[in-house]
Amino acid sequence: MSSLEDELLELGGDITPALEDVGVPADLLDKDGIIRWQNNASLDLRGDRVGESWADFVAPGEQQAARDLITRIFCSGEPAELTLSVLRAEGGYVPLQFSGAPIRGGGSVVGVFGLGQRSDSKEPRATPGRRTDLTPRQLEVLRLLAEGMSTHEIATSLYLSPTTVRNHIASLLATLGVHTRLQAVVAASKAGLLDR
Repeated sequence: MSSLEDELLELGGDITPALEDVGVPADLLDKDGIIRWQNNASLDLRGDRVGESWADFVAPGEQQAARDLITRIFCSGEPAELTLSVLRAEGGYVPLQFSGAPIRGGGSVVGVFGLGQRSDSKEPRATPGRRTDLTPRQLEVLRLLAEGMSTHEIATSLYLSPTTVRNHIASLLATLGVHTRLQAVVAASKAGLLDR
């Protein structure tokens, strides 16, 4: 499989304009959680917040979770996901499913690139009939995903190999009819799977 960098070089393209215009809010954060860049969808949703702390625009009761998420990405070097209520430019909060990934430079994590999806948009959902299709182990993995744990953290917690955890995650994604870990947590939450 070729890398994105190789493909862009071959195409002679620049991904920056695409990131600016993609219809999903995207932000670039530094190691202190300060917003360094926002795409157009993020600007439309929250207004211009460059130079300000990302966590300050999360509902007060969720600010520590937002800070912990950024810290976890920097410390583990692995992506993480969380649903947070984010302040809109016109006031009021909107639930946003945030998926953040580390940006590496010089052998260390230097920033976080985050995408958000408004959770009031249409997304795959678990159906009640599928509720019993998850194995007890898949439910354990799902609950740990909901806590924001990485594959490695889940493997350590459950005394499993990371490959086994990835297999459980792939199976539960297929069972729930979703494509991402974040969608699985949201679908499971809506179906009451996390309430047990």
